[in-house]
Amino acid sequence: EPQPAAAPAASPPGSRPPYFFWAIGSLLAVIGIAPFLVPDLRGKVTTVFRRGPAPVDDAPPGLEVPQSGFWKRYEVTREIGAGGMGVVYEAWDRQLERRVAVKRMRDEIRNDRRERERFLQEARMVARLRHPNLVEIYSIEEDGPDAYLVFEFVEGQNLHQMLGDKGRFSPAEVREVFRGLCAGIDYAHRQGVVHRDLKPANIIVEPDGTVKIMDFGVARQAQDALMRRQMTNTIIGTPQYMAPEQEEGVVCAQSDVYALGVCLYEMLTGTPPFSGSAGSVTLAKREARYEPLTRRFSDLPPALGQVVDRALDPKPESRIQSASALMAELEAALANVTA
Repeated sequence: EPQPAAAPAASPPGSRPPYFFWAIGSLLAVIGIAPFLVPDLRGKVTTVFRRGPAPVDDAPPGLEVPQSGFWKRYEVTREIGAGGMGVVYEAWDRQLERRVAVKRMRDEIRNDRRERERFLQEARMVARLRHPNLVEIYSIEEDGPDAYLVFEFVEGQNLHQMLGDKGRFSPAEVREVFRGLCAGIDYAHRQGVVHRDLKPANIIVEPDGTVKIMDFGVARQAQDALMRRQMTNTIIGTPQYMAPEQEEGVVCAQSDVYALGVCLYEMLTGTPPFSGSAGSVTLAKREARYEPLTRRFSDLPPALGQVVDRALDPKPESRIQSASALMAELEAALANVTA
């Protein structure tokens, strides 16, 4: 009679059946050859299982970009520069898909509640300006203790850079720049806003020739607050371009006209009309003591020298009264200039 097959011998306690070791060996073999079969597997697995948001790798050195708040919308591209108001960055607006310039307010403004509110109030006033020759403020944003101004991003060079490259401008080139420059300043004055710090570094010329004026009163105010914390009885500004009355605390539309006159002289000659120490510059401006335009360059029309002289009159009431009037006189002086 056939006997039933013998049951397999029971494994001793604590031992593993043979198929267990076969399974482990097969798994190890698959793991060993996987990188050769799928070279990107390791990177893909790491990416899939990374916890939390990816770090920001494109932020400029020294800038701590949080993962939420203001910088969640704006992707920093590079640092453009730093000045009296703060640090300026080129950034990408993810929401509206456009390049912008972002200014982060200096700590000296941020840490003083009264100065911060004064700064933001003036920024809101400037942000209402809309003109083709003014750099537009898109928004003013607060993120905790920080405050940011988001500006239109402008390609091109400022006049200070262009003067360094060119040396001086031809009368026809000056006329083209001043058409946009005077149009923008005249518009701002009609809206009750005075620039207060007009100079070549604040005037940008785009590749197509469009003139853009930047850094209206908010920049000047920020520098005022910064210097006020460091010293007293100090004149704030750029002495070579500042009208005499402005150094005494009086600011009016004619103060900007004076600065336009200084820029006009500098563009035509390659150097500003006043130079030297702050004290000597102040005295020279009050006495209208500078080398006449046509003595510097005899080929310039005499009428052009007269426009400069009227723009640089030390008394605001005797000066050319508006940016539009300055442009009208400049057009008349250059009526016969074609190149």
